[in-house]
Amino acid sequence: MQYQQHYHGVIWTNHAIDRMRGRGLSQEWAYEAFAHADTTLKGKESGTLEYVKRYNQYQVTVIAKQNEKREWIIISAWIDPPMPGSIDTGKKEAYKKYQNASFWGKLLMTLRKQIGM
Repeated sequence: MQYQQHYHGVIWTNHAIDRMRGRGLSQEWAYEAFAHADTTLKGKESGTLEYVKRYNQYQVTVIAKQNEKREWIIISAWIDPPMPGSIDTGKKEAYKKYQNASFWGKLLMTLRKQIGM
């Protein structure tokens, strides 16, 4: 997928592009969630808004804010449930494995994570 810093008149941060790429979320779906949200909520950070849109079984969330020039900036975006093969799917599977492990298994997993294995 091709991702652009300026897409449909909106500025996309490197963080947002990296997150979409890693999560298998297209920039078009993220833009549609922003432009035609089913729900808009106040974001966790001051001045941000959270845009949410459903696509069948998926829910796309986009975090955006306006800069001092009143241009829209997309800060982050994700899809739930995660797309198969995405980084979020791997994290979810690792978490399930950790939850089901014994004490010693959890300790070993934690040590491996700490040393980067």
